[in-house]
Amino acid sequence: MPQPTLLSYFSKPTSTSAGAHNVVGADEHLRVNTAHNNSSSKTESQSNEPSIVSSLLDQASASRAAKTTSSEPTPDNTKDANINGTSHDSITNVSLGAIEGFSNADKFAQIVVVPHRPEAVIVPVQQAHLPAIQRLTSTTLPVHYNQSFFTSTLTDPVASQLSRTVLYHSEPVGWIRCRLESCSPTTNTGLSKNAPSQIYIQALALLAPYRSLGLATSLLETVLSSSIAKSSGTVCIYAHVWERNEDALDWYAKRDFKRVMLVDMYYRKLRPAGAWIVRRELNWP
Repeated sequence: MPQPTLLSYFSKPTSTSAGAHNVVGADEHLRVNTAHNNSSSKTESQSNEPSIVSSLLDQASASRAAKTTSSEPTPDNTKDANINGTSHDSITNVSLGAIEGFSNADKFAQIVVVPHRPEAVIVPVQQAHLPAIQRLTSTTLPVHYNQSFFTSTLTDPVASQLSRTVLYHSEPVGWIRCRLESCSPTTNTGLSKNAPSQIYIQALALLAPYRSLGLATSLLETVLSSSIAKSSGTVCIYAHVWERNEDALDWYAKRDFKRVMLVDMYYRKLRPAGAWIVRRELNWP
């Protein structure tokens, strides 16, 4: 069953039938070859955290107790900003909820503050995020994903590196999930390290009140900054976009994605049913 990428990120389709709620199974994407590795990483003891983490936990806890501002953002029409690295100075704005669940330095280092939005942070997906992520996905995308689609984000080591959620005042309001594929339909990327690979955006969802804040761009850029994306063997990142979703097509175009092919009858429950494949080449220096 095709997966609608950014189908409802900017605008919902004109009509969606109950038949659209199909369980994700064997995908019909071009050159699909998903890596499925069942392994999970266990968090270390809280006592092993570096002193800066403990300090930030204290700061964030005090900030939460004193906070009286609303969690509802004020959207603006400013251009999405490019994501920046997180310094120790900027990370002091991270809320307690964002820090909880990251009990070692490696995990903590993956927390990224969205530029000009200190109340918003990009973090690796954690078990505690899954219920909210499932709700927001069902709210914004007209396809029902089975439970394993979400839980494998935690257990698949590749998917976990290529998936992130954005927290706004500690609450998940959007996420991105990607997978690594072989560029050849007959090659398994997990079996050949030298085979060229590509990143496929399976889901990119963001709740409506949090759009136009640069959050989706930050999610995308965080994936692009991963070691997998920067590998010399990873040649591109791509997605499917409903042919009538001009806003989404324009969003991708502004981020260097090119339309490469129109796939007929991709979204079976939508009319028209076509989807554009949009692709961005990853030509790292």
